[in-house]
Amino acid sequence: MESKEDDRRCKRNDGQKWRCRETASSGKSYCEKHLAQLKSKTKNKNIQRERSNGDSDTDNPMKNCEKHSAQLKNKTRNKKIQRERSDGDSGSDNPVKNCKLKEEKPNKKTEQRVSLMCHQCQRNDKSGVVHCSNCKIKRFCFECIERWYPGKTREEIAKKCPFCCRNCNCKDCLRQFIKKPCNIKVEPSVKLQRLKYLLYKALPVLRHIHTEQSFELEIEAKIQGVQLSEMDITRTKIDQSERMYCDNCYTSIVDFHRSCPNLHCSYDLCLTCCQELRKGYQPGGSEAETSHQQSVERAQKKVTKSEDNTNLKRKRHGWESQITLGADDSKTDVTLSFPNWRANPDGSIPCPPKECGGCGKVKLELRRKCKANWVTKLLKSAEDVTSDFKKQDVDMSQRCSCCQPNDSEENNNLQSEVRQAAFRKSSDDNFLYCPSAVDIADDEIEHFQRHWMNGEPVIVRNVLDKTSGLSWEPMVMWRAFRETGAKVKFKEETRSVKAVDCWDWCEVEINIHQFFMGYLEGRVHKSGWPEMLKLKDWPSSTLFEERLPRHCAEFIAALPYSDYTDPKDSGIGCLNLATKLPVDSLKPDMGPKTYIAYGFSEELGRGDSVTKLHCDMSDAVNVLTHTTRVKIAPWQQKKIEGLQSKHEAEDLCELYNERDDDNGRVRGKSLKKTHKLQIMSADSVECTKNENIVESDHLMPKQEQLSDSMDLGGIVGHEETEYVSESPDTPSLDHQSERIQSTLPHTNEIEAEQEHVQCSSDMMIGRLGGKDASGFCFSGSNTVDDIKKSNVRQTKDSLESNDGLDAAHGGAVWDIFRNQDVPKLIKYLDKHKKEFRHINNHPVDSVVHPIHDQTLYLNERHKKQLKEEFNVEPWTFTQYLGEAVFIPAGCPHQVRNTQSCIKVALDFVSPESLEECLRLTEEFRLLPKNHRAKEDKLEVKKMTLYAVSSALREAESLMSKLE
Repeated sequence: MESKEDDRRCKRNDGQKWRCRETASSGKSYCEKHLAQLKSKTKNKNIQRERSNGDSDTDNPMKNCEKHSAQLKNKTRNKKIQRERSDGDSGSDNPVKNCKLKEEKPNKKTEQRVSLMCHQCQRNDKSGVVHCSNCKIKRFCFECIERWYPGKTREEIAKKCPFCCRNCNCKDCLRQFIKKPCNIKVEPSVKLQRLKYLLYKALPVLRHIHTEQSFELEIEAKIQGVQLSEMDITRTKIDQSERMYCDNCYTSIVDFHRSCPNLHCSYDLCLTCCQELRKGYQPGGSEAETSHQQSVERAQKKVTKSEDNTNLKRKRHGWESQITLGADDSKTDVTLSFPNWRANPDGSIPCPPKECGGCGKVKLELRRKCKANWVTKLLKSAEDVTSDFKKQDVDMSQRCSCCQPNDSEENNNLQSEVRQAAFRKSSDDNFLYCPSAVDIADDEIEHFQRHWMNGEPVIVRNVLDKTSGLSWEPMVMWRAFRETGAKVKFKEETRSVKAVDCWDWCEVEINIHQFFMGYLEGRVHKSGWPEMLKLKDWPSSTLFEERLPRHCAEFIAALPYSDYTDPKDSGIGCLNLATKLPVDSLKPDMGPKTYIAYGFSEELGRGDSVTKLHCDMSDAVNVLTHTTRVKIAPWQQKKIEGLQSKHEAEDLCELYNERDDDNGRVRGKSLKKTHKLQIMSADSVECTKNENIVESDHLMPKQEQLSDSMDLGGIVGHEETEYVSESPDTPSLDHQSERIQSTLPHTNEIEAEQEHVQCSSDMMIGRLGGKDASGFCFSGSNTVDDIKKSNVRQTKDSLESNDGLDAAHGGAVWDIFRNQDVPKLIKYLDKHKKEFRHINNHPVDSVVHPIHDQTLYLNERHKKQLKEEFNVEPWTFTQYLGEAVFIPAGCPHQVRNTQSCIKVALDFVSPESLEECLRLTEEFRLLPKNHRAKEDKLEVKKMTLYAVSSALREAESLMSKLE
């Protein structure tokens, strides 16, 4: 009954529960009421359609009224725009009063799009503005032009505004992802030759991998007593996003390896460790057996020092410490012997004992990660493709004929194609290739390769001239990086960052705005010594493209030789092996990375803004994008010179075990006087048998310390007496610092408050783990040309180089050592390792590897001594603004900043450096297990296999097209 009644009901409903209860009309689906509503709606729709199609404006009085009202609004708006333009352009002192839009009446679309406010600050209350005659839309006020575009005149912006030039640095434009079109086109035949070149250079590494795996397969066949193929080896299933490392030496496993079949163990061992075990060597190198004991000894020494020096509150910077100590290392028995682990007579390898991380119960089985015979197929195909490839013959002993300088004046010319960087006798590589990016064609790499395959650095000038001109000012970068509001994704990185103080190489936490103000104006300790801070990898390379998209795109566009430096797998960087890894695989961190640091024109001796001597596993290109020179006041210069004299006296005593008899009495007075000025640690180095400098830690009143520090010249104004805790290893510096008068105009300070995050009154730089506040900014208004130079500076000898005058104008001084000089360099550093200072300014007590530890920096004295003893001299040159420095893999190098600098670096792997990268991988695996450089982050073997596979696919495709 209910179903029949429902059929008769009106079908009008709301789509959910409600439905009309009336009975439907006969032959209809709706009741009479709802039928009438439907007819009325249909009639109204037809009327509206007829009006829109056939009715004229004159028949519709309401529409005429609306149109008239709109015309009145447009006229009023046009008058307002013309009045604002005439007000902004009037005045005899306005240099751009004629920079207006055209007199012709703009159309309606232009009228609606014309901006009524400054594009930069989004305000319309500024009196003076410049209109862009190119887009006829944007305008910029005088204040924003002066502050954010100091390198441009108003006339230039009137012709083409920053928005049209694609270098606008307002907040919205800085955060836009702009994909620049690639205009580089390479002929198929040229690209094929480059792919063959890559395969040719990769063949030695490919053969090494194949030989290593074939040898292990033969041993496994002997162990089992049967003939085996790769198909018989069990394949380990692992995701592309996972990395597989050897549990003994921490080197990445590319394919063949041995693994424990015990489900509760799963110990993995690489083939190199297997071979070392069979030869009776300690797997992982001779350092592996003693690494634990070294760590324990170092930990116990640190504990002893910490008991004597109770005020060491600053946190050791992890990446600068070569050994990372475990929590219980200091309590471990030093006499602990390394477990006995040997291969069986038949070549099989047992799982290591529990002390080594294994189970010690079963034998390790041979496993593979990749498809069967994949390496063999790659090797055969690569040999076939490169069979007709002709190697470019280069005489290693003869210099490039194109780079011979004409005269000595040309060598010192910054616009020259070569730059003298060394003065070695009977050497042909004293000059470095130094082309201009403007003169380099997009596909020109032959001349670069000629120097690159010899392991020579290359300097490319004017790389920023090929970009849009986006500002690299620190405040511009910070505005792009900063996030405000409730939806802040990276709140902790927006307010403060962790920097490194180059005085004692400890980590400090500082408000990021304070750091950048110090970058522009300088920071100073209370004693007058410059405070050098540096940020490494900010923002982190994983966030660089996300947080600074415009700057990332600008940097990549500036890089020359895109075949090598293109970080994307876009088909351009065909010679960058780092881009050939699968999309879903875990890739190494190749950058881009930013290095922002303060600098000082002269070498201070202590606390210099330096990157210490180290060696990268991959190639790198480093671009200097911004520099700022901080002025030094005369009073501070005198203090620095006085402190330098004292530091040199201490170094002669503590580091070099020397004593100047002529000045012994003077030195004795200065050292005795430091009882009030400085606090020495209880374990200070003994200078002579009859003279020890040991002073206990104590609290010192500020007022007394300031009175002593005034003897060195200058005035530090403090009236209150306050007790502060001094660092025992900071001879003449107090970590308390004061802010000296700033030279920034008040307008900038007001705008900074509006633009930047508000900092609380106590937002000071703080040492991690410490209570004291540290340095604030200073700026001297006077130059130091009339200041008398220190006697210490006059007596110092320096290497014969071309960076004496250049340091005053350049941004950074580089020292890059030749690859063939590394053995001699290591011998020198091992011999003189106790003559260097590192953490907390203590002399270096132990060295694991003098280069890979990254704890040593060779000053002018050491470089001169190195040349005298071992006849080794680095390439020394100054990097100027807009220059890109290419550093080959395996070349030790160090850098000292002579100004506040922003450098952006990118790592890449070139075919020429593959064998060197593999050699460095083997060198790093011999380091102790807890060494900072131990991990194999590059995975050269894996990178080579995928690069060869990708190159073969492209080469076969190109060959089929060309045929």
